[in-house]
Parts: sequence; C-alpha cells; structure tokens
Amino acid sequence: MAQTLRDFLKRVENLPPDTLLCVAEVDEAFAAHVEEIEIIEDARAQNRKAEGTEAVELGNGSQRVVVIRW
Repeated sequence: MAQTLRDFLKRVENLPPDTLLCVAEVDEAFAAHVEEIEIIEDARAQNRKAEGTEAVELGNGSQRVVVIRW
C-alpha cells in the first residue's frame, strides 16, 4: 500500500525533533512502497554515526525511534 508524505507527517508530528529515524527490511525482496511505520519507545542507539546494519537495537533501551519498514 502506498503511503503519502501527508500520512507519514501525521504519524510523526508530535515527536521531538531529535527522534532517531531508521529503516528495516520486511523481507529480502525489494519494494516500491513503505510497508509500515512504527514508533519504538524502548530502542537503543548503538552509534549515531554507524553505517550499515544494526545501528539501532529495537528494544532494551530508553530512546524513541521511528522505524520505516519497506
């Protein structure tokens, strides 16, 4: 299901501006549309400058992050 920028902005409009934004694959296939947007309340950033995978652990923490799954 395609998602508009308006829909995305409504989901995140009340979050603090320093909230982390990360992406995660739903499966191994490439996709054209965002599958899901999730706000995780108990994430833990491994390293804000980390490149590649596993920059944010989705659990065992106290940070809020926005996860875009495609």
